[in-house]
Amino acid sequence: MDYETADGSQFSLREEWSDDAESPQFLGTLITAFVDGNAYVGKSTHGLDDLDEQDVFDLLEPVPSDNIFPIFSDDLTQAPPFDTDEHYLKAPQFTYEDRQPGRTFVADRMRNEATTLELLSEKPHPSLAKYYGCVVKDGRVTHLSLARYHCNLVQHVQVGLSEEDCDRILEQLRSGLEYLHGLGIAHNDINPENVCIDASGHAVIIDFDSAAPFGEALVKGRSTRQISDPENDFEGLQLIRDFLSSSTRDPVGEDFDGRGTVDDSM
Repeated sequence: MDYETADGSQFSLREEWSDDAESPQFLGTLITAFVDGNAYVGKSTHGLDDLDEQDVFDLLEPVPSDNIFPIFSDDLTQAPPFDTDEHYLKAPQFTYEDRQPGRTFVADRMRNEATTLELLSEKPHPSLAKYYGCVVKDGRVTHLSLARYHCNLVQHVQVGLSEEDCDRILEQLRSGLEYLHGLGIAHNDINPENVCIDASGHAVIIDFDSAAPFGEALVKGRSTRQISDPENDFEGLQLIRDFLSSSTRDPVGEDFDGRGTVDDSM
């Protein structure tokens, strides 16, 4: 559950459950918040339905700025003034453990994403997210300013897609990944939630905090491999193909192997 108060403070509440597919156990509710530009986090043993606004406030603990906000440097671009219609501000995502002093994983990931987006802004591609720059407060990056897209792929399939629509989406994503790989970078977290659809219906890859040059060790992402590798993205593209196939009665890209080539074994 996400909400914003009258003073502009932003709150996010998420119930956490164990990974046991047969009998998941409730672990608690994670609360993250931005109040006056400062980050806070809290954790409750109660579910969402049992928490009111005062409970949320009482549970909040401050998160050190250097844990989640990287230092702004000259190699980064400062974002233009915010435009609600054009811009989406991506804030860092953090957990209860990130309140601990010296834990800079989130800030490091945000810095990594900003660095990748800076490169892509110099060498843009229509299937890769458009980046405007960093929102800066007190010398630190608090948000990344990105293009605001119409919806994500999970939402888009709900309108009903034809086989041709799905094949076009796969081709657009494949084109974007080939371009990214040509720069020596793998995304490493390709999945339906990391694909958006713009106003013209074009598929766009977002969320580059797991992106890294080929061969670098992975610290985030959904790959079973431990290094950044184009194969991670090909497997992700297959995942999206399967997702699209399940959303339409027609088979999608029956001979599509993730690289845009025909797989004779299928």
